[in-house]
Formats: sequence, structure tokens, C-alpha cells
Amino acid sequence: MATYVPAKINTAYEFYVSLVSQANTKLVQVSPTMAAGDVKVSTDNGASNNITVLPVIGTNTRVLKCNLSAAEMNGGNVTVIFSDAAGSEWCDLVVNIQTSARQVDDLVAAPLGIDREIVAQQ
Repeated sequence: MATYVPAKINTAYEFYVSLVSQANTKLVQVSPTMAAGDVKVSTDNGASNNITVLPVIGTNTRVLKCNLSAAEMNGGNVTVIFSDAAGSEWCDLVVNIQTSARQVDDLVAAPLGIDREIVAQQ
């Protein structure tokens, strides 16, 4: 499984969201309809553009799988804006993703001064 913590700059990123129903804001929308213009991405507070690949509904019909391309992740702050273009199914949502040059898997014990023999014994 790929690591997504923290989000890495210039690297494709996957995350999951649920959208709140407009009909009953105590519930998450079941199988929300996704159409062109519903999801936009902005890098470093720049202009918002349609996301390359629309989110998809998985086995759990209340959860959307969102994939951002490496180009869409080219910034320190990547903002994904969900706004129902038809305006009647689900409430707006904004997700801000702050990127990093390195992820957890990029860390190595040796440069941190950790004795590998001690780690291996534990």
C-alpha cells in the first residue's frame, strides 16, 4: 500500500471524503452524483480548475475515492472544492491538503542517530 502521510508535493495523492446531504444535513449523501464542474482543484490559492478525474463511489456508497494527479499536487497547499453544480443534492465541502517534500516512508533510522542493532533486537 502506498504511503499518503504526509501528502508529497508533485506526487499523485488519494484521499476519501463523504458529502453531507442537502435534504437532511444530519446524514451523509448516499451515492452522490458527480458531474463535470462539481470538483475543482486550486494550487497555492491560484485559479480553480476542474479536477482531472472525478471522484468515484466505492463499495461503501457513502464514501468517495478522490485521486489527484502529480500535476494537481504541485504546490504547498492544494485545495479541493466540492460544489454540486446542479445545486440540490449535497452540501459544499472544501479540503485543503498541505504537501511536504518527504513522506514517512522516506525517513531512515541511521541519519537520526538510531542504533540499528538496538532497533533489530526489539
